[in-house]
Amino acid sequence: MMLRRWCLIALLLAVAAPGATAQPLRLYAALNKSKGYVVGSKLSASGLHRLEADTAWTFIGWNSPRISGVAADPATPSRRYLAGGNGVLVSQDGGRSWRIPTDWRVTEVQDVAAEPGRAYAGSAYGVWRSEDGGRTFVESNMGIPVMARYTQDIEVDASRPQRVLAATDGGVYISEDGARSWRRAGAEMPIYDLTQSATNPRLWYAGTSGHGLFRSEDGGVTWAAVAPRFRTTTFMSVTVDPRDARRVAAASWGQGLLVSTDGGRTWTARTRGLPTPNIHNVLFDANRAGRLWVATTEAGVFTTDDLGRTFRYAGMNGTLVFDLAFLPDAP
Repeated sequence: MMLRRWCLIALLLAVAAPGATAQPLRLYAALNKSKGYVVGSKLSASGLHRLEADTAWTFIGWNSPRISGVAADPATPSRRYLAGGNGVLVSQDGGRSWRIPTDWRVTEVQDVAAEPGRAYAGSAYGVWRSEDGGRTFVESNMGIPVMARYTQDIEVDASRPQRVLAATDGGVYISEDGARSWRRAGAEMPIYDLTQSATNPRLWYAGTSGHGLFRSEDGGVTWAAVAPRFRTTTFMSVTVDPRDARRVAAASWGQGLLVSTDGGRTWTARTRGLPTPNIHNVLFDANRAGRLWVATTEAGVFTTDDLGRTFRYAGMNGTLVFDLAFLPDAP
């Protein structure tokens, strides 16, 4: 889930370069229009959407009840990946057409991640990898026990090629060889989400199912609990400000939006102005400093420019947003 950091770091480097003009990234949402849906009824444009302006979103595809993740190849932006209930979907033309290169063994895919020429998929049955730009995928679970293979999130370390972290039902697993082999890092517990700081690549956060929030300051090797007041809370998503690693936000189930301005040492719950305390996804804006996107559970997407003191509605009422990502426009 979350912002694909290769794209963000490229943007920040472009901004820093003298005389450079950075290309803005576009916000995409992988979602399900779930409110009021009855099994067997016609789907209402569930899948990948792109924000055009204010509350206006454009449906990109693939119309499916479960599209839960999106990523783009940082070297080939027209190559896009989707995590779908029936497999990994790959587009070589920026989303105009899609194919499913995976077979019947790859279902309930929860997330996808990409680095140049490579892609990774986390599913209910473990991890799969592609080394040919998404044309083929092979199973990659060496080192992950069968009972721990349900993978909610998969992330590429933006500072080290072929270093991958997986959020599984059995904890955080790390691969140093492009998902060919894995080792567990930290405690054995269900992990929902992983996120890496763009300005401090050794800094990672993990949101868990019923065990609170965790932070790693050594690249994900060791983990320590943070936000002790919320140590039994479920956190669906975590995001770090791409310009300031001290600013962190987390999406919780029941406690609303939590924010920290001191690197996760202290946290404040901010739910006033939101229609529900159940938050499904959060993401800092890649283009506008300080802006935070907050996706509630079936009550719409909101933005805040003051870390949750005030909110503005941004559409998508009735949806579950599984993933938010800033990606470059495809050529």
